[in-house]
Parts: sequence; structure tokens; C-alpha cells
Amino acid sequence: MADTIGKRIKQQREKLALTQKQVAERLYVTQQTIARWESDKHVPPVKAIQDLSDLFGVNAAFFFGEERLVAHKFNVLALIGSLIVNFLFFVVALVVLIPLQLGILGLAVSGLIAPIVVLWQSIQQVEPFTISRLLASLVMLTVALVALPIIKQLIIYAGHLLRTYYRYNLNEIVYEVVPR
Repeated sequence: MADTIGKRIKQQREKLALTQKQVAERLYVTQQTIARWESDKHVPPVKAIQDLSDLFGVNAAFFFGEERLVAHKFNVLALIGSLIVNFLFFVVALVVLIPLQLGILGLAVSGLIAPIVVLWQSIQQVEPFTISRLLASLVMLTVALVALPIIKQLIIYAGHLLRTYYRYNLNEIVYEVVPR
């Protein structure tokens, strides 16, 4: 049997024929993080051990090499620090990041409808039809079509980061101790 946590992680991953990337995606970490755990350069946090045990279908004690009891402890200072940092984080998110995302999304949507607006304005005789206006609207449409998949990926990635952040943030407030 493997004698370190990293070797046990690698053993179970290979037993289930999973790649490091597949395990990383399921735990919302990078492939490099899994590689560091398996090479014993870093020790995974307790929450990651729990996630790995769920993924591999083994008891969390397997990674420690024996049956161990886990005691839950509450860290008041981590809670206070987390509340302060999270408050500041959400203020920044509300004031800067959300309006920025909405602005970029609004520009992309306006690029999508630009050719329709140019044609509608010429039909309604609001503005005269010119090739330059049509070309400008087609350029806006092209930029929007390129930008929308990128914006979608960024929003999905931000959601993954947020979930991972809160999962590990909670782990710092209510942490676990393995008594000897």
C-alpha cells in the first residue's frame, strides 16, 4: 500500500482510470494542484480530502493510512476575517465587476442588433442609408459574435471560482482536527 497521501491519491486515481485533469475539473482545482498533491509537494486541505474520498468512493481515513476520528473546530477569528473580506469583496463586485460585465454584455448585444437598426432607420427614413453605416454595423456584429463566446466562458469560469472560493473559505471557519 502507498505510504503517503499523494501516493494514495495517485493510486486511487489510476485505479479508476482518471486523468489528473479529470480529477481537477471535478474538484474545481487546477491539474497542477493535483500533480503537487500526488508528488507530495503540497498536502491537500481537509475539504479536498473529503471531496477526493467522495470521488474515489473511499473513506477519508484511507488517505491517512488508518482509521482516524475527525473533530470539528470553530474558528471565530476566521469567521470575523471572512466576514470583513467577503463584505469588501462583494462591495468591489457590486460597484466594479458587475457593472463592467453588464456593460460589456450590453455592447455585445448592441453589436448584434446594429445591422437591424441601420436597416430599420433607412426604411423608416430616420437616417439615410449609407454603405459606411452598414459596414460599421457589420463590424460591430462581427465583434459581438466573437466576443459572446468569450464572455460566456468568463462568466462560467467566474462561477467556478466563486464556488471554489466559498467552499474552501467555509473550510477555514469550521476546520477539522485529526487527533493522534
